[in-house]
Amino acid sequence: MNFSAAKNYEGDGRFFQHSIIMRNLDKLTFRPEDDVIDVGCGTGEETKALARKVNSVTGIDTSEEMLAVAHANNSAPNITYNWGDARTIGDNPDYLGRFDKAVSFFVLHWCPDHAKALRSILACLKPGGEGLLIAGKPTTFVKEAHDFLSSHAKWGKYMQDYKSPFNFWNQSVSETEELLESCGWINTWSEIQYFLPETELRTKIFLKTIWATSSQIPESDQEAYLEDFWQWALSRYPDESRPGYVFFPIDLMVIHASKPL
Repeated sequence: MNFSAAKNYEGDGRFFQHSIIMRNLDKLTFRPEDDVIDVGCGTGEETKALARKVNSVTGIDTSEEMLAVAHANNSAPNITYNWGDARTIGDNPDYLGRFDKAVSFFVLHWCPDHAKALRSILACLKPGGEGLLIAGKPTTFVKEAHDFLSSHAKWGKYMQDYKSPFNFWNQSVSETEELLESCGWINTWSEIQYFLPETELRTKIFLKTIWATSSQIPESDQEAYLEDFWQWALSRYPDESRPGYVFFPIDLMVIHASKPL
């Protein structure tokens, strides 16, 4: 993530993420009495949406910049935002066995240890509690974008020290369900879903916020950088059915599971 662009990570800046989340949210049945933990809440848009359905939502994130935007724009009386890491929240006695539902959207592919995060999230649930998780799978886009920028006459110098921060969800559906069960989850269900076609505006903000190298580009060059990035994406990944849209080769693992009674 480019946390320096956290203020852009809402609205059009996360249209793709929001659309995928809304497409899957009904896999959980939220009750007025539920207490929910949102692991990796980011700027809090979904946190606030969930808060309208339940008793309380606790949003945690490792980014102070994201939490600042969440506090400023997506607060409510029944929402609490705190700093927290998906891999260690289960160690917090205030969270242990407290929540009816847990959600974690577009977070696990940043975690170096998926199993540790799964066990930690599980520990926060009450017996019988449910979780809904969405994580990015390996994609050729990362390497191809890296190669494009690395060989670019102007932007290549900013890629010299770049190391990908992604820890993609590389398990198949069956391997995913086996992993969850080994971490103590039951009633596991998962499926692979796909990226959505994106417009120029949404793609540029997506690249500005998600692509970590973007934080290395001087603000004065951001517009030119994103235009070059967009033109490359449009030539490499055009959506043949919708002129002016791109369709990135990004797959997602959507997971629903529960904690034993």
